[in-house]
Amino acid sequence: MKPSQEKIRSMSKIISIVLKVGFIVSNVIVLLSLVAIGILVFSGEDTKSSFLAAFNVTANNGTTIGIEARSLLNLFAFMLIDTILISLAIFFVSAIFDEIRKGYTPFTYENTARMKKIAMITAVLSIVGSCSDALVDYYTIGELTWRVHIIGMIVALIIYCISLIFSYGCDLQRESDETL
Repeated sequence: MKPSQEKIRSMSKIISIVLKVGFIVSNVIVLLSLVAIGILVFSGEDTKSSFLAAFNVTANNGTTIGIEARSLLNLFAFMLIDTILISLAIFFVSAIFDEIRKGYTPFTYENTARMKKIAMITAVLSIVGSCSDALVDYYTIGELTWRVHIIGMIVALIIYCISLIFSYGCDLQRESDETL
């Protein structure tokens, strides 16, 4: 095995562990979001009031801002969507590094498809994240400030371009295998 192959394989072991921890953490956040949504939708008024009181925000001038149940429900719904998308992206990246860790070539059509999915998730996440940020601003400071996360779109485009390079690598790998 070439030194560059050995290096990426050994790094893949570490990266796989970090990604698995990230996947577990994001899934815990998904569960907490579902619990919060369940409390807001299905609980009695006393429980719901206590839960809402935990989200009161004290501004710099000393006033307390309370968030209504419907507003908090919207925030948790967007948090749930954000976290599910992050979990999916971590899942696909982890699958790529798991194959590399096992000694397989990264240049497979399956990895190319995974990278395209990661690019799409990143693009959607940048849009959903913009909505989430706007809602947080609206519900806490009363101003709807819409900021498009252009960096997320650029990262999605870069990931998509890398997937095209991987697709080309797959073609070269297949040609090389056929000539041997």
